[in-house]
Amino acid sequence: MPSKTPNTCPTFFELEPLLEAIRQRFAQLTDEKCHRRLFLNHLRTMACFGAEPIDYEEPEESSLPKELEIGYAVCHPNCGNQAFVVIEGGPQHCDCCGGTMLPVKFGTYRLKRYPIANGGENPTKHYSRR
Repeated sequence: MPSKTPNTCPTFFELEPLLEAIRQRFAQLTDEKCHRRLFLNHLRTMACFGAEPIDYEEPEESSLPKELEIGYAVCHPNCGNQAFVVIEGGPQHCDCCGGTMLPVKFGTYRLKRYPIANGGENPTKHYSRR
């Protein structure tokens, strides 16, 4: 498969209009609900796109909930991404474009332990649809 070159995937002329649109949108935001702070946080994340440090800390204790709401979500038609998302109260962002995913179908999944051959239970937990 041939690699993409700047000629086959041109983006140079797209950057400046996007940066200007970002400046204009930031100017429209207010400090209500910390919109400006959240906007800047998104920009910080984009500034290290593809080069994020893998320095996450492992939580001391973690447990999975007994039930979990899962949604099938779609992104804006300009993007077209579709994905399963955990419904947890806040908006879910698209992995492709960063836009807000809209859940269109929902389902409740329940934590289930699977028995192993010797009669015990497998400590590995899995979710199954209720």
